[in-house]
Amino acid sequence: MITGKSLLATALVALGYLAVPDVGCLAARPDASVQDPDLSQSGTEEGREIAFVFEDGPLPHTTPILLDALKKLGMKATFAVTGENVESNPGLARRIVAEGHELANHTYSNPDLKRLDLQDIIWQMRVAGEAITRVTGVKPRYFRSTNGELSESLRALVEQEGYEVLDSTLDSGDWRNPSSEKLRQTVLTKVAPGSVVLAHDSFPKTVKEMPAVLEALVKRGFRLCTVSELHPGALHEAPSASLPLDSTPAESPQAPLEVIQPR
Repeated sequence: MITGKSLLATALVALGYLAVPDVGCLAARPDASVQDPDLSQSGTEEGREIAFVFEDGPLPHTTPILLDALKKLGMKATFAVTGENVESNPGLARRIVAEGHELANHTYSNPDLKRLDLQDIIWQMRVAGEAITRVTGVKPRYFRSTNGELSESLRALVEQEGYEVLDSTLDSGDWRNPSSEKLRQTVLTKVAPGSVVLAHDSFPKTVKEMPAVLEALVKRGFRLCTVSELHPGALHEAPSASLPLDSTPAESPQAPLEVIQPR
């Protein structure tokens, strides 16, 4: 008799994923055409799951580098994307989903939320979420704020909009334009099982260094997951109607807010 578990296992195999016993993380099969023979010998250890969050993309000159590296390793990540960049690079956004990664809402135009009023913040979340869903068919579970900063009242607002707040626990420091050795040292010396590591699509120099960092982590026995796999749980319901948006700062998603960018 075919059980529900058997059907699930069959579906996972058909999609190219392997279930890892007793953990929430799913590992994709490494791409045999590009896999490094040394990596195939490394193996990962149960209980050493971590998640990478790459924010600000998708961007045509950097996001493919990260996707290729993850595909080579058979690992996954969370991409906190802006609605504006999803609309500009729809094929990349769909590739992220097709290869088993996770999308998170990172606002529409990446403004400094501390400089916006409440209605503008709501607009940024909603229009970004609509763009992501329209292009990819996926409604994100998480909202990642710009600069990673949210007051308690804004955290409550995010939850009322139907999202969970995406926090990181380890900053890779890639935005500081570090040397390749400094970037590697920061991540490898501070990472621990359960870490949520923050990095970016938007710094070309460090994106080029990131595949070597990811390979080093895998060789040390870490398994790279999406944040949802690292923290499995029920998704929120649809966005709350308790905070109506009386007026929008722009006529359509294609006309982004004129906002003051962070210094």
